Amino acid sequence: MSSDKRDITKLIRFNDREYQIVMENANACNMNFSAYVRYAISNIKMPNTDMRKHILKLINEVNHIGNNVNQIVRNNNSGLYMDSDKTRLMEYMRLLNLKVGAFMEKYGD
Repeated sequence: MSSDKRDITKLIRFNDREYQIVMENANACNMNFSAYVRYAISNIKMPNTDMRKHILKLINEVNHIGNNVNQIVRNNNSGLYMDSDKTRLMEYMRLLNLKVGAFMEKYGD
């Protein structure tokens, strides 16, 4: 859908309350107005906003862990690898497994 050229423009009018509702929903989904409206009119089930927030948080945590793992690998490649790095790496993996496990337990398949 995102690759389709969008050359049709329509003016739509809202009262204050309608606009507020649309914008609150768009913000809750981390979408701008246009993306939210296109998403809302498609037959796609609307995302669970709580789940979306947890996914974004989980992505952020994974990125931080990835940065730490990269530092450990860089130390290993330069011959600076220590046993404490192995312990840190195992702790990062345990933390990652706990976070993903908690997410899957809460949201399931």
